[in-house]
Amino acid sequence: MLDASGMVERWSAAAESITGVPAAEAIGRPLARIAPGALETFERERAVDVFAVSFPAGEGTGKPLSGRARPLVCAGKGEGWVWVFRDEQRLREIDQLKAEFVGTISHELRTPLTSIKAYTATLRTNPSLDEPTRAEFLQIVEQEADRLTRLVDDLLVVARVDSGLMLKRRQRVPLQELLDRVLTNLARDPAQHPVRLDLAGVEVSGDPDRLYEVFANLLENAVKYSPKGGEIGVSAERGADGAVVIVRDRGAGVPEGELPYIFDQFYRVDNHLTASAGGSGLGLYIVRSIVRAHGGTIDVCSNVGQGTTFTISLPDRSA
Repeated sequence: MLDASGMVERWSAAAESITGVPAAEAIGRPLARIAPGALETFERERAVDVFAVSFPAGEGTGKPLSGRARPLVCAGKGEGWVWVFRDEQRLREIDQLKAEFVGTISHELRTPLTSIKAYTATLRTNPSLDEPTRAEFLQIVEQEADRLTRLVDDLLVVARVDSGLMLKRRQRVPLQELLDRVLTNLARDPAQHPVRLDLAGVEVSGDPDRLYEVFANLLENAVKYSPKGGEIGVSAERGADGAVVIVRDRGAGVPEGELPYIFDQFYRVDNHLTASAGGSGLGLYIVRSIVRAHGGTIDVCSNVGQGTTFTISLPDRSA
């Protein structure tokens, strides 16, 4: 906040953070000395109301911000100005994330939609197709529709993460019961991807629907990134204050340098072992978000070409 002469009267904690200038150095000084050229730039560009500001960041460099100013008027007289600053770099990063989001989701939607359209068009224009072929095409259409449904469900979960409305209920659930549901719906060849369970009667505490999504995502990834097959193992034991669940596969693995990023939104490991596997890059982000919403933790270790192990700790909580 500036007085009518351009002297700084107030400098918020947010202003300190975004400009890098402490309040003690700003209050009582002309803004023109804190950000040289700011007032002149404002005067020159005030017709558009948003203008560039640069605060010195040492070594002759500046921090690029955008500014917006509003006059303070009391009893019809100008009393000063309120200035608002925004970090242009952060805005560009947000725009980039939006562009990546649109690009990723568009690709993930287009792929199954293209298949659905192609196979339904073939069925419509070729009524003489033999019954086994028709059944095969209809199965593909159903699978691609399921793929679209999963993507939409993932996006809805992400929206719940962002809004903080993740868990609807909390109860104790036998882990065997959850995994039976997951395996019933998991697309896999049991001969190529057998799943070995060693659960020792362990129960987990949480929202059954959200916990289902955790193990569905992990086991789907285990199948997807194990193109040559191999046993998938899920084991569980009671920990000090809850359940510890370990999910292991013998798939492509993750390079060490990429492990810190695999839980980020839309991040996908990019190498020749995973190039053929589709996906939106939301699965592990959702897994970690759900585990954290339950007050738990998830850790990962992996070796390229040998497989990946996820360790999930879920505390016992009644609410």
